[in-house]
Amino acid sequence: MTFTARSLLPNLLTLGNLGFGSWAIALSYEREWGLFAAAVAGSMLCDWLDGFAARLLKAESPLGKELDALADLVSFGIAPSFALYNYLRPWLPVLPYGREVRFWMVIVPFVLPLLAAWRLARFNAEPTSASKSFFTGLPAPAHGAFWAGWLLTGPVGLWLHPAVWILQIGLLGIAMVSRWPFLALKSRKKWPYWLAFVLGAIAWISTTLLMESLSSLPLGLLLLYGSVSKIAHLRARGEPSF
Repeated sequence: MTFTARSLLPNLLTLGNLGFGSWAIALSYEREWGLFAAAVAGSMLCDWLDGFAARLLKAESPLGKELDALADLVSFGIAPSFALYNYLRPWLPVLPYGREVRFWMVIVPFVLPLLAAWRLARFNAEPTSASKSFFTGLPAPAHGAFWAGWLLTGPVGLWLHPAVWILQIGLLGIAMVSRWPFLALKSRKKWPYWLAFVLGAIAWISTTLLMESLSSLPLGLLLLYGSVSKIAHLRARGEPSF
């Protein structure tokens, strides 16, 4: 099998990621949040499979690396920003805030693709870390999954307050470009921390169901993921966890 033939499958999967991401953008205009979440999930699956296939076939290449970053930018950076815009758009006439405030609520989501582009370019430009257990900054697929899940809950009320809206978007954007360590799924040696995350996630999901506050579920899971990851990173370096 030639190098070109070996690289074909991973690159096709990456294009699948891009295709799902493009579909997600179109679905956001239809406000089909269930299908939007399914499209993002399809992008995430293709994103995982292309890396798996490239490693299995030993077909990793500079072209595949750049193509993967482009697909991730569309699926997990651009698609969420358009989804947030299209979710907010019908609410604008009834939100009790001034025109300038509503203007900034519309503009802020489009900062996310810029930060996602920075995150992905930094990942490609920096030398590969010796440790494959952690990502530096929130991974782009996790960012896309956050917004797909959040929009699926149909957030209203306080979630559409300008301060909450802007702060939450800002938190996700900063998390992407930050140097905060986030556990990687392939970090098998870190399974106790993944177990802690799963148990904490079950507890948080149960709490949000009881309180009928599903819109707070994604944010709680993100904070839990970040906290468990930081503790795992500190212990890996032999530093105190608290």
